[in-house]
Amino acid sequence: MIADVLSLTRWEWFKLRHRWMPWILLAITAALVQVNFWVTYTLFRNGSEVSVGEGGGSSDVTVSTSDQFLEMFAFPTSLANGLIAGRGFGAILVMILAASLIGSEYGWGALRTVLTKGTGRWRLLASKLLLLTGVSAGALIVATAALGVSSVIALTTLDSNWVAASADWTGLGIGFGKAVYGMLPYVALAVFAAVVTSSTGAAIGISLGYYFAESILLGVLMQFDWFERIDVFILGQAVSGWMESSAGGMSFGQASLPDATQSFFVLTGYMVVLSGAAFWLFQRREVAGAKGE
Repeated sequence: MIADVLSLTRWEWFKLRHRWMPWILLAITAALVQVNFWVTYTLFRNGSEVSVGEGGGSSDVTVSTSDQFLEMFAFPTSLANGLIAGRGFGAILVMILAASLIGSEYGWGALRTVLTKGTGRWRLLASKLLLLTGVSAGALIVATAALGVSSVIALTTLDSNWVAASADWTGLGIGFGKAVYGMLPYVALAVFAAVVTSSTGAAIGISLGYYFAESILLGVLMQFDWFERIDVFILGQAVSGWMESSAGGMSFGQASLPDATQSFFVLTGYMVVLSGAAFWLFQRREVAGAKGE
């Protein structure tokens, strides 16, 4: 059974890599991580290095910044922060890809064709989820590797060590695993929406609608004391709590976040419920022919 799923996953990858969408989304993810890095770099240089002219002369005295902030651009801290940014941007884009991967095949009638050839429904949906997990990990690797090049460029312009004083390369690996895991609930959400609606557009709308509605409501609800008792059950808060210890010592700017262990179980719950519901519905609902979407 596992061999069948892996074989189907390879076939799904063969089909996916010949489409433009995954490569465009990958390029957007890498570009957004780069923009985030260079905006931070620009604000850092403009805000922390002050040129003070003396007596109208041409010589200036530069006031240097603290090592704590310089470490943001050193390895592996810069890569750890890149994982944080990559997960944030990647979650949005992987939802688009997941909704498209399944929703478009409903619209083209490809699912019905594949299923009539004897491919098990459970195996087919499992292969798509496994593929999306691999794509999420691959996108983070590419975006973080590109950020490593940017870090080298930035470090040549800063009076900073190449390796942070508090370097923890093992923590970077753990952070990568946590970043991938933090993207999976959003994959499950998009897959569930695609199975429910049998539509790419509707699935993207539901997934992104939830993501942005949650982001807006969090800013309002965090003003109330009672929200602190339930905030861990909110997907975005759980992901932030799960990722907080991977931020290379940098804070997300939130006063308090849920405990990482508790957040892990909440994220696991989201994945189990959403993917379980998707499998249940996919097994029982009749798959129609092409709808021209």
